[in-house]
Amino acid sequence: MMHVPFDLDSRRKYLKQEFADAEYERRLTAVRANMERGEIDALIVYCGPSSYATARWLTNYQAFNGSCFVVVRADGGLTVTTDGVLHGEPMHTMVWTCRVADLRCAAGAIYGGAPDEAATMAVDAVGAARNVGLAGSRTIPAALQASLAARLPGLRPADAVVADARMIKSPAEIERMQEAGHIADAAFTSLFATMAPGVEETEAAAAAVATMLRMGAIEAFRTCVVGGTLAGLKHSYARRRKLVQGEMVFLDLGASYQHYVSDTSRTCVVGGEATADAADLLAVASELYRAGLEEMRPGRTIDDVAQRLTRVVKGTRWESDFCPSGFGHGIGMDLFEAPGGLFEGSRAVLQPGMTLAYEPMVVVEGLGTGVVEDSLVITETGYRLLTDGPRP
Repeated sequence: MMHVPFDLDSRRKYLKQEFADAEYERRLTAVRANMERGEIDALIVYCGPSSYATARWLTNYQAFNGSCFVVVRADGGLTVTTDGVLHGEPMHTMVWTCRVADLRCAAGAIYGGAPDEAATMAVDAVGAARNVGLAGSRTIPAALQASLAARLPGLRPADAVVADARMIKSPAEIERMQEAGHIADAAFTSLFATMAPGVEETEAAAAAVATMLRMGAIEAFRTCVVGGTLAGLKHSYARRRKLVQGEMVFLDLGASYQHYVSDTSRTCVVGGEATADAADLLAVASELYRAGLEEMRPGRTIDDVAQRLTRVVKGTRWESDFCPSGFGHGIGMDLFEAPGGLFEGSRAVLQPGMTLAYEPMVVVEGLGTGVVEDSLVITETGYRLLTDGPRP
């Protein structure tokens, strides 16, 4: 097993960091500062199939299989353990993307290893630390968490230690997200150029996806082109179904560029201008979008934005179809990240460097979805759009 060396010197000829050393050190410094505030001597970060983003954010490691743990110690130690090793060879499984010297690899259960071997190696890396936190406590499988807890009885959840550090983006991260937004805008241009009566939803979606690939990105999620009655239920997948003249179509897409994502959506009418109820729905969507943006500045809370949106629809025919419980979410390397969802009652405060997908919506069953969604970054004085694609 493991006859191809994977020590750091062996990795260097393949390793290409996505960011400079200083950026990774900035991230580790932010995490350790949060650890100090929480009186944590060592932090175990779990990443698995639902998302490997934090491991990549901390170490450049592009894990794609199995379990991965990053152990950050207050004394400066940093260790990565993983059982994401296919056919017994770490270097066949992209561990060459990891910039951390202390990388420990296990065969994993798929090749007969202990299912919790990566977890026990992470505990070994904790060393003599007494106060240990776990980030990823909400997604780690119960069996792995039990294995950690059996050897670290005082282990406690510490998800916010990393989430808060990731929430405020650096200029280098925002640059990646701006490019992800630019690519999404181009994908929407291609999508709108394809849409016409008789074109299948899958064909329109394929035009958007092809543009992303040509520009060096992939889909952040499956592209939505949803016409007919399903347009009044918002999310669905593109089907082998032909678009119909005059129907409303819900469109939602995002680009993932160097592992930073965008998220943007629009609604249009096939083959012409919206009229009657459809025109009214698109008009209120535009009004909501503009009103909430006027509240997007440092010091305002997410609930402040929610109250502004509610005032737009209160007393109108759309009041009961407005969605105050979900008008966006934090975004970055993951499609959903801190500060979490944008919803009425949230006291989360907008801060410079925070990136959001903002999507106030009125969803009317039997008619369609009225929404304009863009990704944005909070600046020192307000906000800046990261996506600003065509709007019908």
